[in-house]
Amino acid sequence: MEESNETYLSDWLAHKITDEQLQQLVSEEDFTAFQKIKNTLNGFEISHSDLEQNFSAIQQKLGEKKQTKTKVIPLWRYASIAASLLILFGVYHFFIAQNEISTGFGNTQIITLADNSKVSLNAKSTLKYCNTFEYKRTLQLDGEAFFEVEKGSPFTVETSLGDILVLGTKFNVIAFQDFFEVKCYEGKVQVTQKGKSTILTHGESIRFYNGILENWAEESSAKPTWISGESSFKNVPMRYVIEQFKNQYNVEVEYPNSIVNIKFTGTFTHEALSIALQTICLPLHLKFNEDSSGKIIIFE
Repeated sequence: MEESNETYLSDWLAHKITDEQLQQLVSEEDFTAFQKIKNTLNGFEISHSDLEQNFSAIQQKLGEKKQTKTKVIPLWRYASIAASLLILFGVYHFFIAQNEISTGFGNTQIITLADNSKVSLNAKSTLKYCNTFEYKRTLQLDGEAFFEVEKGSPFTVETSLGDILVLGTKFNVIAFQDFFEVKCYEGKVQVTQKGKSTILTHGESIRFYNGILENWAEESSAKPTWISGESSFKNVPMRYVIEQFKNQYNVEVEYPNSIVNIKFTGTFTHEALSIALQTICLPLHLKFNEDSSGKIIIFE
């Protein structure tokens, strides 16, 4: 704000000039801004008695013996500071502040983004994106989600294990601990992991875990099965299967180290804990029981 405008604002707030006179002296944009400042200041009250009391307390605490000369700050200075803070807060909120959506045990959520893309978020997963998403389509995922992306500018999903770049497609992402899996259901996606990129098309999948890379192709349904209440796995180590089971049922599970890397292919329901355990354990000839605290114990 120029010095002349500050003078006009000060005079106007002090009722030395009228609204009509101010409109003749400043631009329409500045006049609108001045009105907002005045409205903001109407909500503030400055108590001189409080200021004097606080100042006396500070003097006593510091043991000052010299008289201090108080500098009087004109009201328009407070107006300028208040306006600046409001602008800075608005800029932070729009450009920097993030939206964060998290799901609990056994819960899922569908999010419609500003560009009309849809994200189905699986249990115990977190999605983050800035308020400027519509202009730069980038978001962060921790957990599992199915994306239905509207065509347009590049759309990027960032995870701690790798990134996925698309223009418009449908795909599922799992990113938790050291397990990273992407499956393309429609269109084409580019998966980047440790600087190496792979293109996936309809029915193709890629997986990284424990330093191992796997990729395969198969006919697939329109959406992953977890959206309809059933988790599916193809040659997935048991420790990841059990983690997904825990995410759905919010239970503690104890199991021997000997089964950690045994591969599991199959499904389990999200609707019945006992049935889910049977479908996980019986194909691998494992047994299970539940102790008095509710902990599930899996053993050979």
